[in-house]
Amino acid sequence: MPQEPEPAAVNSPQNGQHDTTQSVTICAKFVTNRTGRSEELLLSVNKPLSIGRSPACTYVVPDPVVSGLHCKLYAIRSSNGGVIISCHDHSTNGLVLNGHRIRKTSVLLMDGDILEIPSSQKFECNVLHKEPEHKVNIFDPTPPRFPPLKTKTIDRFLVMSHCLGSGSFAQVHLAMDTSAFKQVACKCIKRKSSDKIEKIRKEVDILLNLTHPNINNVCAATNDDQFLYIFLELCTGGDLFSYIVSHKDSQLCQAEAKYLMYQLLKGLKYLHDRVISHRDLKPENILLHTPGPYPRIQIADFGLARPKAYQETFNVCGTVSYLPPEGILALDHKHLSYVGMPSDCWSSGIIMYIMLAGCHPFDYGRVDGESQMYSYEPESEDEDYDDSQYSQVSIQTDQLVKRRIVHGEVEFPGYVWDQMPRAKELCSDLLIYDPMDRATAQTALKHVWFTAELLDLELAYRSRVGTE
Repeated sequence: MPQEPEPAAVNSPQNGQHDTTQSVTICAKFVTNRTGRSEELLLSVNKPLSIGRSPACTYVVPDPVVSGLHCKLYAIRSSNGGVIISCHDHSTNGLVLNGHRIRKTSVLLMDGDILEIPSSQKFECNVLHKEPEHKVNIFDPTPPRFPPLKTKTIDRFLVMSHCLGSGSFAQVHLAMDTSAFKQVACKCIKRKSSDKIEKIRKEVDILLNLTHPNINNVCAATNDDQFLYIFLELCTGGDLFSYIVSHKDSQLCQAEAKYLMYQLLKGLKYLHDRVISHRDLKPENILLHTPGPYPRIQIADFGLARPKAYQETFNVCGTVSYLPPEGILALDHKHLSYVGMPSDCWSSGIIMYIMLAGCHPFDYGRVDGESQMYSYEPESEDEDYDDSQYSQVSIQTDQLVKRRIVHGEVEFPGYVWDQMPRAKELCSDLLIYDPMDRATAQTALKHVWFTAELLDLELAYRSRVGTE
């Protein structure tokens, strides 16, 4: 695929100041010293830098120990509004990150990190786009404004105070697996005094037994008196939501959407064959293993996953706009239940629709008089929210989305879908109202949208992703 021109390395200005026109788009610089002269490599979003011995690289290092393409640097937007800086090693002799050897893997880079080509040059990462501060509760309950990097050794892992994300029950920190020469993500779950370790290890027990290229795998897990630590495979390409919205009109081309759906359904089939349902599939919970077009994806965040997924459950969970009709009905009527596996297939249909149409089939702006079209009235949820204007708007939006989903009709505008009738047919099969008639992950993979190009899909999958 054609690439945009890559920004070149420049000499460091003597006064240490940057061009103000560049500072708007440049989000990181890599400072190096060659033959006594300071140089900077400037990195901007979606314009990777390549380092190597080949003249085709953005920055050429002519040393014989350097590979033709030694490594590639990326900057991509994250879903929280920040920027992810990553480096992918393509070399034969690897890299050294802050004194730790890494090989044939992708790593995240933070402000102040030192990246070294062994027996050659060093590059210091200076992040110009600063991330919002996070409370680092396993290291320091009240960090200073610019806290120094702290580390904590847990088994063979060196956990860093760099916080990659946080939620209501857990924080995710960057960590180094010192025995495998790669970075991992450490999910730190705070244990409450009333918690039993068997209960909070639910996610771990599910994931420890899963091994698939399209599942975010667990490397290890341990706990102490305060935290449960889950060490996960690190994905450095951001999430699918951020990837979709980075494209023009938030739409992917049909070929790329097909490749991503092929991976998603293979991962989903693997889960469902083991009678596990995810129950919270959405673009934000699908991670890109590394940056770049036609990426490898991994299903992540199994906190709501359910084993024995063939059984009906009254415990509805997940995101409203990705729930199927039977999930919405069970959410609003406590005596009703639903099954997790058909719910996952509905969610995958929503994701497919979003990738190809650039919008959600149910979650969109208000249409005058629309609410009168639906006989279904969701139960009021006002008691679950505060009285702020935002929450009231949120309640009304959720209720309208619920009505649309339960009403059950998905619109496929001709200007989008007429050019891809096979894609429309598969998406319709995944968004069938009755869960008994809805396509499964297995039947979806046998649809002609895939099988017509199955050889090409399999070749691309095996060369870029691997085998099961």
